[in-house]
Amino acid sequence: MKKIIKENKVLFGLAIILLIALVAIVIGLISMFYSDEGDKYGNRLNGIDKYPISENIKDDIKALYESGVESVNVDVKGKIIYVIIDVSNGVSKEDARGFAIKALEKFSDEEKKFYDIQFMITCKTASEETTMYPMMGAKHSENSQIIWTNN
Repeated sequence: MKKIIKENKVLFGLAIILLIALVAIVIGLISMFYSDEGDKYGNRLNGIDKYPISENIKDDIKALYESGVESVNVDVKGKIIYVIIDVSNGVSKEDARGFAIKALEKFSDEEKKFYDIQFMITCKTASEETTMYPMMGAKHSENSQIIWTNN
């Protein structure tokens, strides 16, 4: 056994260095990808407490419309506000987009500059011939207008 070790000192040394390096890499990867520290969003939500969204925003948006809107749902996830508007059957594409634009009035300028706002317009009572629903639009925090998908 001593003879094998003496003849292959360099190989044993390299094997030990390789083993130590592999252990260090595994420990580094585990600590990087499986860390339980901090927020799951990282530092992307810094300052979110300065721009709280009202609990009554759903009712405020629903109150904007006299007719044409069945229900409104608002869901805040991180820095994205999801607004789902269910319209009545027979509402035109332009009117539906107008409902989303009107909903922006209920958000302050600071909230519009901080949050991304995603709109989804649905019609649960639409006939099968109506292919324009669901409609989706998005307003990025750095832009002032809503960008719509091709419908």
